[in-house]
Amino acid sequence: MGDKIGFKDVFLVLKKRFILIALMTITAALSSAAVNFFILTPVYQASAQILINGRQTSNFTDIQTNLELINTYNVIMKSPIILNEVKEELSLQETAEELKKKITVVSENESQIVSISATDKDYSKAMNIANTVVSVFARDIESIMGGIAEVSVVAKAMPDDAPAPISPNKTFNIAGFTAFGLLFGAGLAFLLELLKNTVKNEEDIEKELELSVLGNILYTKPKKGQAEHLNSFIGKDQSF
Repeated sequence: MGDKIGFKDVFLVLKKRFILIALMTITAALSSAAVNFFILTPVYQASAQILINGRQTSNFTDIQTNLELINTYNVIMKSPIILNEVKEELSLQETAEELKKKITVVSENESQIVSISATDKDYSKAMNIANTVVSVFARDIESIMGGIAEVSVVAKAMPDDAPAPISPNKTFNIAGFTAFGLLFGAGLAFLLELLKNTVKNEEDIEKELELSVLGNILYTKPKKGQAEHLNSFIGKDQSF
């Protein structure tokens, strides 16, 4: 390849190394599919919603206080005082700290609606964890906060016969690895072309030396007997 690489050169390299690029792309796609379908374990998520302090009020101060307390409630929902009871009610093997990593608590657009999500390899287990966190929190929060909070359940996590896993994202992963395989194959093709330092035909000579080929000499490898005779002939001192 010359110092300047044009579109034609790129096309010729890609065409020349098409099999290599295709092999890399297919290998990456099949490997990613195998990992996503047969190795990675699907993880499911179940969510429930609660309304904290459902009392109707038009007092701006009360509303503001409720919103400010949301962060406190979110911390309490993931605290050992709640999660240890969840563990006991469901007879779980996980510790409170392990349960905490499975639970996500999010306020809906800074409102008094809070979503509690639980993740697990078993959707039914995730559903039970989310619903139990909600029920335990609703039952105990008044005693924890000194009777200043009201909690009502807006939506429970519901059973699902065919839940969709939140991970792995098989389509995204396979597409990403396929693109990576394509780019890697193209990069390897250009690298091999850059490292190539052999001359195989007239076109290579004309391209590298920028000289025209006037003719060529056909070389045929001599047979064993012919080679020995030729060597002995060349070794003699010829006089005319």
